[in-house]
Amino acid sequence: MTGGIHIASIARADIGELIGMMGELAEHEGLRGHLGVSRERLAQTGCGDDPQWAGLIARADGAAAGYATFATRFHIWSGAIRIALDDVYVRPAFRGRGVGESLMRRVFRLAREGGMAVTWAVRPENKAAIAFYERLGARYDVVGTCIWRAGALSDVN
Repeated sequence: MTGGIHIASIARADIGELIGMMGELAEHEGLRGHLGVSRERLAQTGCGDDPQWAGLIARADGAAAGYATFATRFHIWSGAIRIALDDVYVRPAFRGRGVGESLMRRVFRLAREGGMAVTWAVRPENKAAIAFYERLGARYDVVGTCIWRAGALSDVN
């Protein structure tokens, strides 16, 4: 427990709260239509015998205050395993209380303990997030890449 904030690994019992917060984040980012995962799919892929993702849930004042989700992946060029951070979200009522920092520091600690780096992406217009990450000591690494999605090409035989 850090300053009234409790961080724990996401368990099956947390999936309902997780998907609720994911919806809040999607709404905030104007991406509600892109959130298509079900509770069942999250539980199956994150809490089963072969988890494909992991996460942390933050609680403050007895309520779910935020979360961080991530997966580990092999980086072919370095030969190292990395933590690929998907989301970090703090509910508006809990912002400014150290919830986001507590989540990020726990992710960093997990990476350090596993001998891994942490990577993530942020939209360039999200100045608040960029300032937050910089306060934590993260550095922006421009690698000159674009993100591509298969879209209609994935249907081609």
